[in-house]
Amino acid sequence: MNDIVFDRDRVDVVTAVVHLIDGLTRRTVLHDVEVQLWDSNRRAPRPVRTIRNRSGLFVLLNHPADEDVTFRVTAARAGYRDPDLITFRPSRDGRLRVEALQRRPDADFGDVSVLVRGTVIRSGGASGVRVPAAGLTVTAEPPADVAGRQFPAITDERGEFALAVGITELAMGEPAPVRTHLRFERARALLVDLEHGRTHTFSADIDLDGDTLPAFTHKIGRRARP
Repeated sequence: MNDIVFDRDRVDVVTAVVHLIDGLTRRTVLHDVEVQLWDSNRRAPRPVRTIRNRSGLFVLLNHPADEDVTFRVTAARAGYRDPDLITFRPSRDGRLRVEALQRRPDADFGDVSVLVRGTVIRSGGASGVRVPAAGLTVTAEPPADVAGRQFPAITDERGEFALAVGITELAMGEPAPVRTHLRFERARALLVDLEHGRTHTFSADIDLDGDTLPAFTHKIGRRARP
């Protein structure tokens, strides 16, 4: 094995920093993610590696700051969707880019107080037709007086989604069900009752071309963390 030689006179310059955070908790994602400097023309990694520092940030060193830099994030192993390519020019946009990662439907949601799970399809109005609606944004709109911070979800390749809904918990007593609008972009909207501290799973597919409201099959009790 060759010895590693350190150049004491070398000064590295930070060109760009990518900070990956959990979209729900806003905490730094520390494990099982990768950030590569990307060549969009070749659709391949460039022969320059990012360095991960002790804080979990990915750092690009000694690269021209007046050029656009593109990063590819791989996050599936950590339970997140791979985000779109991140492109910016450090000299113009600043060196730091914060990217909020969205959890995949099969990820751990144990720290979420109100969760809605389901599968979205298109039938075209035909019986027996079931086409997963992938890449669809799902949002929740609780009443303004109990609404907390909301977290949109995107359906995966199977049409599945897991939507964390921000609903505030009352200081005393058992909270009543909250009438909440679930919106599937402009394709459809549902009005459902959500309970704080529970997971709600639709019993059947949500058909964007239909008008049936599937019931929730179960609500797993889980008290919210204070």
